[in-house]
Amino acid sequence: MLPQSVRLEKGDVLRVNDARFIVVAANGDDAAGCIILADPENRHRSDMPLHWAQAFRLGIRGECVVRCAPQMIRMADRQERVGKVALVVADQVASFVAREMQIQAREDGWRGDQER
Repeated sequence: MLPQSVRLEKGDVLRVNDARFIVVAANGDDAAGCIILADPENRHRSDMPLHWAQAFRLGIRGECVVRCAPQMIRMADRQERVGKVALVVADQVASFVAREMQIQAREDGWRGDQER
């Protein structure tokens, strides 16, 4: 749990249950976060490799990816903060998120055209 004087910032890493999330945006108590997966069985186009040194600093072993499809973390300020990634990594995650959102918007537009 974060002390009340510490605000969530982009790049903070939170432990939510047994998972770790990189915060990509924070708004009050809530945050949007991307899950860090160690040795995922399946890959997704939104997966961004996480450098082994960053993963090691967070206590994660194995080949890691950040799934850049954000999830809402309610009451994120009450979750355990386990570290922070470098700002350049947080910016890369945000860039992958933006790319994934653009792709999804195009796909949704294509699906909408097919239904007419």
